[in-house]
This record gives sequence, structure tokens and C-alpha cells, in this order.
Amino acid sequence: MPKSKEQFEQIRNERIDIILRCAKDLFALKGYEAVNFDEVTKLAKCSHGLIYHYFKNKEELYEAVLNKIVYPECKKMFEGIECDKSPKELMSNILDKVLGLLSSTNDDSIKTLYLLLNVHLQKGLSVVKKNEQGRTHLYALVEGIISKGIKEKQFKEYDSNELTISLLSLLKGLSFTRIHIGYKRFKCPHKEVIMGILIKEEQ
Repeated sequence: MPKSKEQFEQIRNERIDIILRCAKDLFALKGYEAVNFDEVTKLAKCSHGLIYHYFKNKEELYEAVLNKIVYPECKKMFEGIECDKSPKELMSNILDKVLGLLSSTNDDSIKTLYLLLNVHLQKGLSVVKKNEQGRTHLYALVEGIISKGIKEKQFKEYDSNELTISLLSLLKGLSFTRIHIGYKRFKCPHKEVIMGILIKEEQ
């Protein structure tokens, strides 16, 4: 019995999902530059013709990984964080989410988080969405919280851009380490250690 249009669409979507999730794992493990289509097709167990049918090049594949997996799943990860809180409380809540995830056994979500934290470093890719100042959404969000914290005398009076780079680089490094050494060997720092980079000491 021939397949219906709906069945073909379901098969197509399932194939694309497998390709995207395999590509996501490779981008997280090896970095964008080091990944090639041969590795993706091997991991996804599909032909070169099939992957090129859906994605004309690696940049388009990376864009699909971000838009279909990384951004939606990370949005769910950070649900429940109330943006009307003080910068100190807001940053504390964000770190609770990130460090809680890094301390978990959920390797798949940690790879997704790592790709989100790494997006602002992919400056040469046109598919990475940026604002008028050349900032990614995550970078702009974190820098906005830090800038407000500095103005309200909650955070140290350093350059907000430098603090943002330092914080995101630290979290990216922790995520990278967690991916590569595994749950059992990873030692997650206490939130207070990281908050100490930002918090202004009371006089």
C-alpha cells in the first residue's frame, strides 16, 4: 500500500530531526570548524545525497541546529526565571539553572547549553543572529543584567562588556569540560564562587 502525503511528511521530519541531533552532538564535541558532512552522514546513517537535499552547506545545517534545537530547548531550560527581579537575584537564578544542569546526568541538554554559550564566538557566520551592536541575544541579555547591576551598585564597577565576556567564557568552559570528562569526574563550582566575580563587596 503506497504511503500517504502525511506519512511521507512524517518520515521527512524524522530524518531531518536525526540529522540535526547528530550534527548538534558533533558541533558540541568538535566545534563548528572541525565538523564535516562526512561525519554527520556517518553518525546519522544517511547518504550524502539526502543531507544535501535538506541542507546546501554546513552553515545552513548549523543555522537549523540553532533554530530548531538550541534556541527552543534553551528557552525551556530557563523558563520560570522572573525578569523583574534585581540584577543580583536574576543572575543568581540563571546560575542556579546552569550549574544545576551541569551537575546533572543530562549530557544531551548540556551539549545544547554549550552551543548556546558558544554562539557569540561564531562571529564569522552570517546565520548567527545579532543586534545592531553586533551582540547575540544571550550576550545582550547578560550584558544588560550586568550593566543594571553596576548602576545599582550591586556588581563591581568594571566594564560591563569585560564582565560579560568573563562570565560567559567561564560558563562555556565549564560546559565544555563537563561534556568531555563526563558526569562522574566533573566538579561543579559553587554558585557563590562565580557570583564572586560580579558581586560588589559591602563596605
